[in-house]
Formats: sequence, C-alpha cells, structure tokens
Amino acid sequence: MPVCAADRVRTSGKIQAISTFARVMHRAQDFRKEKVGIKIMTIREFAKLCDVSPATASRFFSGRGSISEPVRLRIEQMAKKTGYAPPDSFRGRRKTSALIVVIIPNFRQCFFNDMIEQLRTYAERMGKRLLIMPIDQSNPQNTLALISACEPMGVILLHESVDFPLADALSRRNLPVVVCGALAAGRRFSAVHIDDMMAAYDGTNYLIGLGHSKIGFLTDASRAISSGFQRLTGCRKAMEDEHLPFDDSYTQPGGMTYEDGYEGVAALIERHPDLTAIFAFSDDLAAGAIARLREMGRRVPEDISVLGFDDNSMARRFSPALTTVHQPMEQIAQKTLERLANMQGAHDVSSLTMACEIVERASCRALDPSEM
Repeated sequence: MPVCAADRVRTSGKIQAISTFARVMHRAQDFRKEKVGIKIMTIREFAKLCDVSPATASRFFSGRGSISEPVRLRIEQMAKKTGYAPPDSFRGRRKTSALIVVIIPNFRQCFFNDMIEQLRTYAERMGKRLLIMPIDQSNPQNTLALISACEPMGVILLHESVDFPLADALSRRNLPVVVCGALAAGRRFSAVHIDDMMAAYDGTNYLIGLGHSKIGFLTDASRAISSGFQRLTGCRKAMEDEHLPFDDSYTQPGGMTYEDGYEGVAALIERHPDLTAIFAFSDDLAAGAIARLREMGRRVPEDISVLGFDDNSMARRFSPALTTVHQPMEQIAQKTLERLANMQGAHDVSSLTMACEIVERASCRALDPSEM
C-alpha cells in the first residue's frame, strides 16, 4: 500500500522520539555513575593511558583502520585493567551489521563450495548475509580495502596458510575472525576444525586393518601446523606403529584438486607399482586418482583401494562410491557462525575441535591372506 505524507511524518516522529529516549537513558546511566562517585573516562583520557592517539583508540574499538600488533595488545590490556568501555557509537556499530565476509582460496575444490553452502544455510537462519570473496593473491590490499568498505560484523577464513598476507593485515584489526575447517596458522585467530592428525591416523589404520601394508599417500604441499602437515604426521605415526614402510617416496605432494590426483597417482604408481591402497587427502584428489587408475587398467577396489578425505557432496556419486574420512561440515559451519556472532570484536584465538569418522562405501576392500 502507498504511504501517505501523514504516515511518514508520524513514523519519523516515532523514530526521533525513540532516538531521544535512548540518549536520555544513556545520559541517565552516566548521571547515576557520577552520583555514586564513578568518574566516566573519556576516550581521550583512555588513549592517554595507552600512550596512543584518540584516533588510534577509536580505530581499535570501531574495527576501522589498521593497528600494529603491539599497540593493539597494549590497548586491549589497558581496557581489561581499567574496565573502560567505549561509547555506544563505537560498541554498536558492528553489532548491528548483518554482513559476514567469507574469504575463499579458490572455487575448484568441492570442500570449499560445500562449506559455503552450509554457511549460507545457517547464516540465513541467523538473519545474516554472506559476501564471498576470493583472495586476490597479486594484491591482497584490494581484498582488505573491500572488507573495510563493507564494515562486516566479522570475517570467516577458509584458508590457513602462514604465507597469507591478508591474514597478517586482519590480525592487526579489531575485527572478529574465525578460521573454518582448519587450525589457524600461528594460532592468530579462533578456529573450528577437526583433529586432522587423529583423522589421518584413523584413516591409515583403517587401510592397515583391511590388510594393506603398501600404501601411497596423495598429500598437499604441507607446511608446519597446516592441515596437510597434521594429516601426514598422523599417517606416518600409524605406519610406524605397525612397523610398515614409510618414507617420502610413498607420498606425492601437490595441490588438492581432481587434476592433482590424476597426475599424482601416476607418479606414485611409477615409483611403487606394488601399492595396494591409496590414501588421498581430499575427495577431489581421490576422484582424480580413480580416473587415472582406470585409464592405467587398474580397477578400484579390485586391484587397488582408494580412501578419500572430507566426504564432500560428490563422494557418494563417484563410481565406485567413495570410502572417505567424514568431516562434519554442517556442524563446523554452524559452530563457526555461532562463534563469530558471540565474539563481538574480542580477539579470541581459542579453537573448537569436532569429531570425525570413516564412512565406508565401495572404493576400499579387504585383502585376502594370499594377497598380503
């Protein structure tokens, strides 16, 4: 229905009245504090205690602009020590935002696409909106400028790399950040993830339990603390516990895509033609490996078993259906959003670890005693 001028005037009057009432109530609270002898510290006085400018203190509380890590820590510690809280104009700015920025490394991995879909589902239930941003590797400042312009309530990173310039820039801002599906490199941000080391240990033991002792591993380019490094460590521990052969020649590092699996499995088979099982660190890798093995005349699982990782939306549609390490993406997405919503600007670097399990389908089989 059309809105008449009188309705607009009445609505405008109500808004002004509510705004005025809020200011009066806020001033009344300040008056009560003054009456009982509590001095209200201004942001200028607080900034002086921190030995920073008022503008720097304002940037800290509003989340706008860049602040060096030593200065951020000094302001944060002084706020805790004095109990100082900024005016509502700073505190409320981000709380009222319904926008969450999700940073994604690429759109080529099914895991990232599935996780975004789960995040979108739960964001809608929470009344939030997602803005998906791919990383501008050539100029990360472009991505940072876009984030600043959006003034989001927080950022979700589907990325964990320690060589990630954008992560360095985000860590210097008073902006809630949660790493989704991985452990944050350097422990700079809050994270929701699985125990990658234990998941890989269990996956390797699953293959060993089927009678496999000659296992090849399709991995990513692992770095310290990364998910790939944790998974490789778990695989190594499982093989060593059973006194089975394991060295670098049994691993093929690279990316995590279908194409990487297609190329990588050929290199593994060339080095170790007697492999009876492949453990791929993503379902995309596993799918590529199965396609190449079929071209090489090796049947899965009759001639060689293939175990994936993630349990993405395509795993059950592969031929054969993929046996894989299941990541609870739905729960990870839900907990990521809940954690981000509850942080409210705090620099929380704690992590939440979710359980995982192996989903058995048709790509792995037990060896006969004569084949061991």
